[in-house]
Amino acid sequence: MIAIGADVHKRQCTLAIQREDGQLRMLPSMENTRENWLELLTQLPPEAEIALEVSTSGYFAMSVLEEAGWRDRAHWVHSAGIDSLRKQKYDRLDAKRLARKLSVADRDPLPEAWFPPPPLRELRLRVRQRCWLAVMRARGKNRLSSLLQMYGLHPPAALFSIAGRAWLEQGNLPALVREEAQQILRLHDFLTAERESSEASLRAMQSDFPQIAQLQTIPGFGHILAAVAWSEIGDLQRFDSAPALVNFTGLIPSLYESGEVSIRGHITHQGPVWLRWALMMAANVAIRGHNPLAQRYRRLRRRKQPLVAKTAVARSLASCVYGVLKHGSPYQEQRWGRRLGIAMEQEA
Repeated sequence: MIAIGADVHKRQCTLAIQREDGQLRMLPSMENTRENWLELLTQLPPEAEIALEVSTSGYFAMSVLEEAGWRDRAHWVHSAGIDSLRKQKYDRLDAKRLARKLSVADRDPLPEAWFPPPPLRELRLRVRQRCWLAVMRARGKNRLSSLLQMYGLHPPAALFSIAGRAWLEQGNLPALVREEAQQILRLHDFLTAERESSEASLRAMQSDFPQIAQLQTIPGFGHILAAVAWSEIGDLQRFDSAPALVNFTGLIPSLYESGEVSIRGHITHQGPVWLRWALMMAANVAIRGHNPLAQRYRRLRRRKQPLVAKTAVARSLASCVYGVLKHGSPYQEQRWGRRLGIAMEQEA
């Protein structure tokens, strides 16, 4: 195998190649464009493989390699400096280390990330765009509320209700506050329309992903949270068991062990941010109902803080997600309730 390491940046790519005889040398740098990548691929032998560092620019390069039929010979590596001293890090060195690690991947596997297929990439981008619009809309609401508090103004109704808008337009407000409030209201209306348009696009895509409909049968999951969870999880075969998926979410407590010392800390926060957000939002809804998840939350609340108990419910939801996707069947309360009951007995 001829191993090629590519340190990809926004405009420039630094390339290194290691041949079968062990000779490692640098290739000419090139601009990070589709045309340059396609031209490079035509010059490489069929036994060549490429390792790229996980990044936004690497995402573009991976998509180009996939379109050119190089998906099986392209590796999306988590970090170029996995065996490097942080005091020595520059582009040429990162490219050489990627090529060196790829050349011995049969003996020392690469920490390779999963690159989703095109349909799932499109769904993930649409889902994240919808979530981003919702975040920006919420920031606008918070900004207007903060602005009124700065001037000691207290609206008689919800700010973005009909009565609240009428108060903003007709109330005796300072000129500056009125001007900024009108700007925020226009921005809020615009983001609301864009969010609805984004949700309509998501609903049109859900027919291509039956897993989204299956996830909606789990307590707390609607069409948005189900789409977020599925787009971030993707191929379930990457996970050997439910605990592996829970570990992937970053909702498990951190653990430090040395000898007889064992210390548990905050959750690891490793893994997709939007997947953790979806599970926590689903837990917020699930604990308000009458289901095994809500019963577990109330039991944990006897001796734990609310956020800690809610995080435990989110981990249980991740296990439910794994079971639903693995068996391809809707959520069954009796089945999952029995398992949660066993878990509660072990925690007691």
